[in-house]
Formats: sequence, C-alpha cells, structure tokens
Amino acid sequence: MIRIVTLDEYDPLVLKALARSLYTAFGVGAEHSGVVTVPHGQQEPYDANKLLDSLPKVQAFADDKVLYLTTRKLAPRKLVSGEAPTYGLARYNSQRCVVSSAHMKGLAPDNVKVLARHAMQEVGHAFGLHHCLDPRCAMYPQWTPSYPAGDASFCTFCRDQSEQKIRQTKS
Repeated sequence: MIRIVTLDEYDPLVLKALARSLYTAFGVGAEHSGVVTVPHGQQEPYDANKLLDSLPKVQAFADDKVLYLTTRKLAPRKLVSGEAPTYGLARYNSQRCVVSSAHMKGLAPDNVKVLARHAMQEVGHAFGLHHCLDPRCAMYPQWTPSYPAGDASFCTFCRDQSEQKIRQTKS
C-alpha cells in the first residue's frame, strides 16, 4: 500500500487522481491517509533529509510506503559540482519519501501528470529502484529539462524491477 500523507492542503480530487496514477504504476493500493503538521523548527525551504527525519510516524505496515506531499519548497542539495534542485527525496529501500509541488503551477485534478511522475520516482526509490536512462520513464533524473514533459509511466525495465521488488515484500 502507498499511503499519501499531506503536510499542506490539497484538492481532494488531485489526491484521488494521484492515488490512481500510483496504483496504475505500481499495482498496489494507494490512498490519502491523512494530514500531518510540519514539526516545529522547520523553515522553508525545507531540508528534505531533516524533514523526513522529523515527521511523525504514520500507522502503516512494514512494507507500506508513505509519501508525504508538501506545497512548500525543498532546499537544493549541495553537490561537489554545485547545487541541484530538490523536488523530492527518498532513501533507497526505505518506507518514507517526500515530494514538493511548489514548482508546479496550476495543479488541478486533470493535470497531475508532473506530480505523479515525481511521486512515482520517489516511491520507486523507496522500493529500491535507481535512475533510468530512458527519458520517457518516471525514473529518469528529475533535474533534466525534459523531465516535466514526460509521461507518468515506467519503461519496461523499471516496471519489471518494481514488480519484482513488490513481490519480495513481506505482506
């Protein structure tokens, strides 16, 4: 199960469309599981690592994935080569991930493709998937200029990998 937890207010129809996209992508249930408050001391732009560490636990089974959504910006990641924008963060093979919709304009129920694509990538990382070289795949690196134009879908290889990871889960 993929549990969508919001940190800010979202249109329920947007959340329903996102859950439908995640269900289509991963073949496991996806639902909005509630709202949590950002812990005290967090400042925008949020440090995604600190945010994930400080968010309250959500009631979930060990193999459920929890996707936190925020409308606020995430701080850029500092790399040796400079800074990279951060649209989301997941730790590989973990339970929780976060995605920001701050950079998405006009988020509506009929226009959740970019949000779904970012969410698919972070949930994919939580399942243990790595970046893909296929620009049409949601696992393609997010910082590329063509990423937002792609579809909210996996290439054949990433789909097979995600299905294999899901079959290996405990429940």
